[in-house]
Amino acid sequence: MENFVEEYLERLEIDFPKNNADKEYLNALHIAHLTHIPFETFDLIDLKELNISPNYIFYRLIQQKRGGVCFQLNGSFERLLKSLKYNVQMIPCCVYGIKSKAYGSCNDHLALLITLEDGTKLLCDVGFSRNFLTPLIFKVDCVQFAKSGFFRLTKTDEYFVLERGYLGIEQNDNKVVLPSLSKLETCIVDIDPKQFKWTPSYRFTVDFDKLSTKLEDFEGASVHVIHSPDCILNQLSLCRIEAFQPPSFIGGFGIVGNDFVEYSINENGIEAKKYFPLSNDDDNNELKKILKEKFNLQIERKLSLRGL
Repeated sequence: MENFVEEYLERLEIDFPKNNADKEYLNALHIAHLTHIPFETFDLIDLKELNISPNYIFYRLIQQKRGGVCFQLNGSFERLLKSLKYNVQMIPCCVYGIKSKAYGSCNDHLALLITLEDGTKLLCDVGFSRNFLTPLIFKVDCVQFAKSGFFRLTKTDEYFVLERGYLGIEQNDNKVVLPSLSKLETCIVDIDPKQFKWTPSYRFTVDFDKLSTKLEDFEGASVHVIHSPDCILNQLSLCRIEAFQPPSFIGGFGIVGNDFVEYSINENGIEAKKYFPLSNDDDNNELKKILKEKFNLQIERKLSLRGL
């Protein structure tokens, strides 16, 4: 187990905790994971493979230096956090469909709830393609700024719902005041939620904390992710890694279909995107160069770029 943690932290380029595992170290781990290990769907597209056994995930993410999808990324992160003595619970989630504009019929996403020694509850997720950079405070009906964007949790009788908020470009004139970027944690901000366009990410049942969920419980969902025509992950080439070098650059890099995308967050928390079409040549020279330089990924085999 010690070698597991040592190799994992080396992959994340982060030191062992100096004190007991606490909120500050959790924030640093979350950022490091998102800026070092990408979300990627290349094997789902080309090979129709999704192995979620712990030994394979460790080999893939840490030793082979690949990326993965939610069950692999959050499944591995949960194992690391437990090894560091955090209180972690898996949360089965249902993703909001981009094409269908509705939630699916199965729990096709995995997120994590961490409860700190003082009782503070935080939502962690290093396995969603549009992530919050720092863990969210598990509190409903408030706008939270997580360094890479705005988020909120809402609650119905049956579900907690995670949404991402987008400010319009006109908000540049309003000089939104954000917390200092030097404080590496999610902050609740006093901004009217009506100023945002809210887009659902996923939802989970209000009684999730009464479940005893394990990684192997997602085997059935893995089959759904591989084969279902309703799952975007087996249809669209996706790769995403966050970038956090304040104050010069905050944002990330992505492959979406046939495009390389650069995301940047300005001082008002507004996201901008630049799209660069990729050639889908036989040798993948352009794609593989970008994957190596921006995502720290080296994949030798032929890759397919697939758009919707």
